[in-house]
Amino acid sequence: MASQTDASGSNAEADLREAMSLHEHGRLDAADALYAKVIAATPGHVQALRLRGSLSRQRGELVASITCLQQAVEIAPDDTAALNELALSHMAAGNLHAAEAALRDILDIEPDSLRALANLGALRQRCGHLTDSIRLHQRYLELAPGDLEVRSNLANALMDAGRAEAALTVCDAALLMAPGHPLLLANKGAVLSGLERYAAAIEVFDMALAANPNDDLAWLNLGYAQRVLGRTDAALDALTRAARLGPDNARAAADLANVLAGIGEIGRAVEICEHFLAAHPGERMVLAIYACALRDAGRDDDAARILDYQALVHTIDIEVPDGYADLAQFNETLGRFVRGHSSLLRNPGRKATTGGAQTGELDPAEDRVFAALDGVLRDSVRQVISGLLAEGFGGHEVMAYASDTWSLRTWGTVLDRGGFQSPHQHPLAWLSGVYYVRLPEAMKSATDGAGRLEFGRYPERIQTRTEPVIFPVTPREGRLVIFPSWFYHSTRPFDADESRISIAFDVMPNAGSQASA
Repeated sequence: MASQTDASGSNAEADLREAMSLHEHGRLDAADALYAKVIAATPGHVQALRLRGSLSRQRGELVASITCLQQAVEIAPDDTAALNELALSHMAAGNLHAAEAALRDILDIEPDSLRALANLGALRQRCGHLTDSIRLHQRYLELAPGDLEVRSNLANALMDAGRAEAALTVCDAALLMAPGHPLLLANKGAVLSGLERYAAAIEVFDMALAANPNDDLAWLNLGYAQRVLGRTDAALDALTRAARLGPDNARAAADLANVLAGIGEIGRAVEICEHFLAAHPGERMVLAIYACALRDAGRDDDAARILDYQALVHTIDIEVPDGYADLAQFNETLGRFVRGHSSLLRNPGRKATTGGAQTGELDPAEDRVFAALDGVLRDSVRQVISGLLAEGFGGHEVMAYASDTWSLRTWGTVLDRGGFQSPHQHPLAWLSGVYYVRLPEAMKSATDGAGRLEFGRYPERIQTRTEPVIFPVTPREGRLVIFPSWFYHSTRPFDADESRISIAFDVMPNAGSQASA
């Protein structure tokens, strides 16, 4: 690039080189000031805009990062490096659809871009578009067969798609390339656990941890496998190690506390939860276990404050969105959209759905009917947040992850005869919800609770000495239910030939993002 000199005589390229050196050595404030100087001197300087955008992301300043990178892409739309940085910043901000668009732009320019294929494959996996994710991972590995990280990602995508044996084959192939690799062994152990081959999983985890004893996730998964096989002492040892190595690992704290509660050490379980929540207020996995331990400890009032279903579960029967004659027409159109979605996958792995199918994340830009629902959901979430604040819940755990800016992650579920959602929570979200699109006629008149939504039941792996308090909600077409994401919830099976269609969503707080409600 030719030297560019501003009117004051300062050399922009020399400033850029110095900024890059400062950036590389972690002196971010000084580097940022020089990047800004270069951009002021030469406003169309794509490299400076790109590097400043990357630096802003490092500092968690996502609005500034996206602004810089969008400017770079507008100036040089074929600059794949700037597009990739823009995608990464959108991902960090939770703008997943925008990130996908940037990555697809790269592949339009450079179809075999390894960086774009890897990032898009990981993004599509994160969004639940598993068939597409698997295709992208496989394409990447055709070009770079020795990449062990992407091989691990492929194994995980196959597991998520319910193809556990294929995932195991991928793990074994990777281990032939890198025998004894601890991360590959840990990944294989997780796959074996998913196949419920726990004894074999324990052997593999032991090998992984002999090679890398500082892998808190491997200790955590080992603890789970030991626990399933009834080896409580071994499970406690593994989970204690996981919690020590990963003091910010919520699952480690939650699982350790629950195993302790299961063997009667309720006081220690409560103490672990309170210690973790003091450092991470409102953390969802731990909060749910804490409420369970409080009830076991006889502290019913404290537990009831956390699990205040009556006040914190909000039910809204929506109005007909503009452009539709009535609610029946809207729901019928919405049901066709969900049933025809390309990502709909039957009995996905690692999900609560049994006896049905689930889509990946849905994009309001895909279809007018879903855009209409998206608007309804956003208005309803705002209404619930305002109500919580008006009702005095500003200091409650439900507002621990409150944010002025948030995004929605939304997916559809189709359940058939006998289908149900097993007890689960949404530990990454702030609030969660479900909208009922279509119910079988038999369910509408059922008096035995078939198909209903229930709060309070725990998964089998969670040990409790007291009976759960069950809070039922009756589904209705056009009904929306919004609740805190730490609430365990499930649905009861139903016996009918027709399908039950719903759309679930998570409200995701956007730290530093320009994406808003």
